[in-house]
Amino acid sequence: MRILTIIIFVFTFFGCTGARHSELEPEPPPPPVRVDHGKELGKQFIKAALKEYRFVKDPEIVRLVNRVGKEILTAIGEDPARYHFLVVQQNQLNAFAIPGGYIFLFDGLLKKLDSLDSLAGVMAHEIAHVQKNHFFKDAKKINAINLATMASIILAGLAGEGQGATGTIAIAANVSLQLKFSRENEEEADLHAVRYLRRTPYHPSGLSTFFNTLSFYQRFTSGVPPPYLSTHPGLGERRLMVDLLIQDLPPPALLSDAAQVDWKRINTILRADGTEAIDTLFPKAQEDESVLDEAQRYYLRGLFALKSGAMQEALLAYQEAIQRNPDQSLYYGDLAQVYMRLQRVEEAKTAALKSIQLADNQAAPHLVLGMILQIEGAHQSALDHFEIARKRGPENPIVYYQFARSYHALSKTVMEQFYLGRYHRFNLEPDKALSALQKGLGMVIKGSLMAQTLQNEIDDIRREGL
Repeated sequence: MRILTIIIFVFTFFGCTGARHSELEPEPPPPPVRVDHGKELGKQFIKAALKEYRFVKDPEIVRLVNRVGKEILTAIGEDPARYHFLVVQQNQLNAFAIPGGYIFLFDGLLKKLDSLDSLAGVMAHEIAHVQKNHFFKDAKKINAINLATMASIILAGLAGEGQGATGTIAIAANVSLQLKFSRENEEEADLHAVRYLRRTPYHPSGLSTFFNTLSFYQRFTSGVPPPYLSTHPGLGERRLMVDLLIQDLPPPALLSDAAQVDWKRINTILRADGTEAIDTLFPKAQEDESVLDEAQRYYLRGLFALKSGAMQEALLAYQEAIQRNPDQSLYYGDLAQVYMRLQRVEEAKTAALKSIQLADNQAAPHLVLGMILQIEGAHQSALDHFEIARKRGPENPIVYYQFARSYHALSKTVMEQFYLGRYHRFNLEPDKALSALQKGLGMVIKGSLMAQTLQNEIDDIRREGL
């Protein structure tokens, strides 16, 4: 990418009757336009990463990770719009930050975390690496890294895959060493992570708990360190330092039953990727040490089946959950999705309306009702439900896709292209997003409000790379 630095020299000449003046020295030029080299490097990496990685796109996982990240950034006075949190679909304990505010969490790591506090601890640590500019502490190191190729080898190199190619191993090892922060950088990131977390609802002990999780994992994997430790060394000393930093704090409050169920819900969605059996995740009641009651257990079994695509299993489990607790809006909202997937439209409508009647605080029932109205040809009314769903779940690309479908049916092509652009953007397809948005921009009057809206979206994608 060409980076232009514009330096404007302003020369001022004065003339005055009756006096001789020699030519004045030019005024000092204004400072050059600031180029964020970290952002430029991060954009190079993300361009390659989008081709090499598979990402978790479940809107509930994406929403949770973004919510925690934004809460930390807001607490420390940073602009959340300049940071991006992505979940890589790879079953390894790893996370890393790239210059410019791009933070990657692997779903294998998320599955091992035991609370939101631990998730916040990991994220605060990675944010601190970006904030403290650790990637640029060693100019020789950063100049040696080719970020455009790093994405294609980091999974193979740090996960131990693709070892048939000697060249790949060598390059991956080199990248691993270059990504490796010094002990000083790690300790500074830990220190600032604790400071950040003190300003949030999350307890800093979550960072120490995460270190304990890594230690446990390392002990039971034949001494092979988790990939996270390849780039974040000094685990033992760092854990002690964090414990010292938080010794003045009261212990974290015990999670409420509802909070524990919420965390189990997220963990269930993460595990519905085909790598684990449902009976392994949900043992018999007498073997389960959690606080789950019978209705919650059936609900989570239904959720696992829904996310795994096993609709008949999901249907039976949700029905069992509702039979035991008929007052949970969440159960009916998910059941509406199952009925919709089974093309049982009237039952989907009944379940969605029941969910809204009990507690109108979810996106899913409004998304279902909007899709039913599309089937009935009532696209303008469908848009009202999609707008509610968007407000409740702005990270869900399917909502934007359904917007585009209804605007297409209403022959509102510009709006169709705008929402297609948003769909592709939230689906991590920035090139397709730009194509749709530019198509829409070519259809509107220059200088109009819609033209500005489209141009702002285009500019944001170009600036951020996402």
